[in-house]
Formats: sequence, C-alpha cells, structure tokens
Amino acid sequence: MGSDRDGASAQFRTLARSPRSELEQIVATGEAPSIAALVGHEYRGYNTPRMTALLRIRTFIKVFFTDPEGGAAMGANTPVHQNGLDGAWAARPDEDHPRRYAFFAVTPVDPRAHPGALLLDYGAGNNRPWDVARLLRAELVRVAPGSDELLLGKAHLALGPARPAVGFFVLERRRPAPDAAALELSRAR
Repeated sequence: MGSDRDGASAQFRTLARSPRSELEQIVATGEAPSIAALVGHEYRGYNTPRMTALLRIRTFIKVFFTDPEGGAAMGANTPVHQNGLDGAWAARPDEDHPRRYAFFAVTPVDPRAHPGALLLDYGAGNNRPWDVARLLRAELVRVAPGSDELLLGKAHLALGPARPAVGFFVLERRRPAPDAAALELSRAR
C-alpha cells in the first residue's frame, strides 16, 4: 500500500469540518478554478456528508487530464484506503496503479446559472449507461481567490430538470498525476 506522506493541510481539514452554511457561502461567492491549472494533477478529496463514510467514499482522489479527441478537460475519481480526514490518501489498488472510474467532463458553468464556477459533468464522461455516476453534476470553485490549491465542490443529482443537492466535497492539490498521459491515451480508444 502506498502512502501520501504529506497528508492534508490544516486548512483542508478545517474546511472539511465547516458548517454547511459556510460552505454554501463559499460556493455562492467563489470564482472558477483555472482548467489549465487542474489538468495533469491529482487532488485529494473529502466528501462532507457523513453517509459517505458508510459508502466507503468519504475520502477519494480526483485526477484531471486532457481528452486527446478534441482537447477537452476531463477528470476521474480514484478510490483510496479510507484512513479518515487526518490519515493518508493512499490510492487503491496502489499508488503506482491507481484505479480510475466515474469520469467527467470539465467545463465552465453556464454564466446565467453560476458565473464563478466550473462544472464537473459525469453525464458527459463517457461512463457506462448503467453507471449511477452519470447522474452526478458538481460546481467547483476556488476557496481563495487566484489559487487552485484548495477547491470546494457542491454535488447535485441530475434528475431530469431537477438538481437536488447531494453534498459538498473539498479538494486539495496532491501531486502531478503519474498516469495523466496514459489516461489521455486510453480515452482516445
């Protein structure tokens, strides 16, 4: 099992423990991250809803890469060993061969809906038709203006025209993605 020697920052842990009202305010007033700054990196992630611990998806990794067919920004999730907020983010099955799943497209949000966010659209991620991840959409904003190191997302379900909120997640830049080039090639097939 690999390990994430650095672990999460104090600011990441504080944000992950923040009340919903504070997270709502950050999403409402935040600015969109730079797509170019995301591509080629992994971000450690933490889902704030308690139920995600039961589902064993409380901690995770997101990776961002470029789709070689058209150059669009894409992303995927990576399962990690569930070591808690203060533990290490260790990719499964291991750091050298992380499993990538639940792919998503990364685009600006419609400016009429939310001008200061990016959209992570799992419905446009070329996931299998039966994959429930296809229903996910998430707004992603910077926590600090001008910085793509710490980000906050708000996930929704796409149920026809309805978009009920699922919860918040926190992302923090972890490292350059070791397999970004391979992900780009695999998506071209």
